[in-house]
Amino acid sequence: MDCLVCHDTTGNYKKAGPAAGMPAKDVDLKLVAQNVGHSSRASCGACHFNGGGGDAIKHADLSRQLLEPDRSCDIHMGGYDFTCTECHETRNHKIDGRSSSVPVAEGAVTCQQCHSDEPHYCGSVLDHHLNEHTKTLDCNVCHSPVFAKCKPTKTWWDWSKAGDKKRQPKKDKYGKPDYNKKKGEFLWDESVVPDYAWDSGYMKRVLIGDKVDINADVINITEPVGSIHDPGSKIVPFKLMKAIQAVDAETDYILVPHLFPRDKKDNTAYWKHFDWEKAFQDGMAAVGLEYSGSFKWKETWMYWRLEHEVMPKEMALSCVQCHDSLKGDKTCNRCHQENRNVDFKKVAQKGTDFSFMKSKGRDVDELIHKTDYINFKALGYKGDPILHGGRFKKLPMGYKRQE
Repeated sequence: MDCLVCHDTTGNYKKAGPAAGMPAKDVDLKLVAQNVGHSSRASCGACHFNGGGGDAIKHADLSRQLLEPDRSCDIHMGGYDFTCTECHETRNHKIDGRSSSVPVAEGAVTCQQCHSDEPHYCGSVLDHHLNEHTKTLDCNVCHSPVFAKCKPTKTWWDWSKAGDKKRQPKKDKYGKPDYNKKKGEFLWDESVVPDYAWDSGYMKRVLIGDKVDINADVINITEPVGSIHDPGSKIVPFKLMKAIQAVDAETDYILVPHLFPRDKKDNTAYWKHFDWEKAFQDGMAAVGLEYSGSFKWKETWMYWRLEHEVMPKEMALSCVQCHDSLKGDKTCNRCHQENRNVDFKKVAQKGTDFSFMKSKGRDVDELIHKTDYINFKALGYKGDPILHGGRFKKLPMGYKRQE
């Protein structure tokens, strides 16, 4: 990192791949230095939009679409023209923000910092229940019901398939390639329902040098720490970045390959010679770890917390989209008296219009009329909490549980 990474306003500043952070030789440093200014979505996005080597590859909720998004893509940046630093405040060059994928943190950023712990403030019965929900649900469960809705993201990355010089990449339905000789086989997706998990704000992470369980079906490189029984945990939406990576068969280290050639004489870089053995020997030596000479390809998952692409309030999930029990005639009047001034059914069903999203070209066919959106049983509930009770509360007095 250097000053120009954040403060260049020309869009011409860039790094040289293997040069340890030095600027590329063709950058006009005088021009860039004469045009420094405040950071912007463009300067932040020059790095953060390109996690994984390209636009929206790993970050499912960050892409170049956020340079000029429309309101339905992201209400903060598209509706109110926020810059990144309006949420990620900076003090003494320490930038608030906390990624779930890497351990660096200089201060967490939460919705509650602006919207409070009770963000629904009109005073209605619905607002009361929504504010009760915020004790258990992260705001983006309802306000970001799908991820990668502005641009497709990579959801599967198989490194074991790399190196096939005969295989020709094919374009999927989103126009994305399914293969790259340097990096392997891919799957892409857009407008995806997140994976939901309990999160207390802490993450388990596998760092370089940590041993993993090589016999596990899936190795979690990152995963949230949380439980349905923990009052400090909330349901949080994640993108699961699934991949096939190499693990040392004897030391149980996730292997670090040397990929990018250092110079023309480099004889170990995988992207030059496509020899995994040499790449692993060099890469592990560079990080000071042993390589046994034997490896296995294993499936790995990373939980990437979803924070951006927040939809407008009228496009948040409705009650019925999560609570299957409300799709019939009985809705809020299970507990509340009928009121001629309130249409309970309309209140329960007013939410994300996936038919509208489909008309705009989004890949959401299977989400139209979907209920049990977050999958209560997978989160540890017996079923719909309206019928079975919440995690810490009993059902209303006199209400009979449906078996």
